[in-house]
Amino acid sequence: MTKVLSLLMAAFTLLSAQPTISNDPPDVELVAPYYIVVDADDPSIVFYERDPDEKCIPASTMKIMTCILTLEHVQDYNELVEVTKQAANLKDSNSLMHVFAREKLTVDQLLHGLMLVSGNDAALLLATHIAGGVEAYTELANAKAAELGMVNTHFLNASGAYRGGQYSTARDMAILTAYALKNEKFCELIGTKQYTIVPNDVRRREDVLENSNRLISDDPATSDVYTDLCIGGKTGSTVIGGKCLVAAGELDGARIVVVQIGADDLQSYDMHRRMPKLFGNAKFLLEYTLNNDYVPVSPESLGFEYQQDITPSGLTNSFSISAEFGEDAVHRLPKAMAEELTKDASKMEVTTELEKNLADAKAGDVVGAIYCSYEGRALFSGNLVADVDAAPSPTPTVELTVVTPEPVADNEHGNLTSNFNIGVYIFGGLSVLLTGSLIYLIVLILKKRR
Repeated sequence: MTKVLSLLMAAFTLLSAQPTISNDPPDVELVAPYYIVVDADDPSIVFYERDPDEKCIPASTMKIMTCILTLEHVQDYNELVEVTKQAANLKDSNSLMHVFAREKLTVDQLLHGLMLVSGNDAALLLATHIAGGVEAYTELANAKAAELGMVNTHFLNASGAYRGGQYSTARDMAILTAYALKNEKFCELIGTKQYTIVPNDVRRREDVLENSNRLISDDPATSDVYTDLCIGGKTGSTVIGGKCLVAAGELDGARIVVVQIGADDLQSYDMHRRMPKLFGNAKFLLEYTLNNDYVPVSPESLGFEYQQDITPSGLTNSFSISAEFGEDAVHRLPKAMAEELTKDASKMEVTTELEKNLADAKAGDVVGAIYCSYEGRALFSGNLVADVDAAPSPTPTVELTVVTPEPVADNEHGNLTSNFNIGVYIFGGLSVLLTGSLIYLIVLILKKRR
């Protein structure tokens, strides 16, 4: 009885403060007493909030820390972890992955059990694997929290199960989630809808784990809370602390984090009907914020053009190149940031990469890539294309050649040739006559001598 009273008093201390900060979006009733919506690239940019610094009980959303610490301490996710009796003997409400004593599961399998079905058994095994035990794990977790600037957070276990003295805030959980979203494997895990644990030497049948985050796992055709803007998240629930949900959303490259803690929202054992108000609020906050508090920018909207003259190695002449961007060259920025960039697009950072061998480039060839960013945010990229040939074609030279005419028949040379032939015949005839006359005189002379 004393223990129960202690728990209730601790919960009352955490939850009894009246809201002092509230900045709700219009036309919506939010059920969580503590919530915040931040930009994932810069969590200091806050769009909406309600008592975000009030210490509360984030429940299993604290498994986000267990996940990211595991990802940072394990190099091979196929490492095997043998299930202990302690993990296998947890109550059904804690052993949501349903592990079996002495079976060997990979770190990757345990991570899916941790983030999809919120298995406290998986949390215990991972904490022991990376730190040697829960106590050593909490030292790692609290050190990481301090490193990230989570000034109102204290960890006492790896699962988020309620313990007096373990607490956090909506803002701190947003900071943690924004940090974790930089890890590709983390994003893969929270965005997985289903995962199958295959049989092994101990486990006789396969088990399908379904993500408890209805924002991504519900049937899009029939669900009131599914949204294609959600890229993942983490659920949580305790009897004392209420219902919790961390959700991340993305649109045109912009990412936000929505944290809701301490909601009074009935939960059914059918995961497709659980926490309808909380999931509905999360869907609204994701869609409203990304569509109304961000502005899409593109090369066209910024009036950005790029042209440059370059001289390839081995050539003396330069040639011009230009940037070409596709239809997907668009990125959403928070309104104030988009307005600043639109006023002066020269503030955008531009980097280029050129191919090594450009001497043979022809007009229209892709010769490199261009990347545009602003205040550390990648905006869009495109191709660098040659406007003209890198080496101009040489001017053709004309060589004079002497052509010897082919001999042709005499009758093809007109009257001149014909006249020439008649003279020849006359000369020949006279020669014959003279020769005959000479012979005749010689004969007469000889006869007279006789």
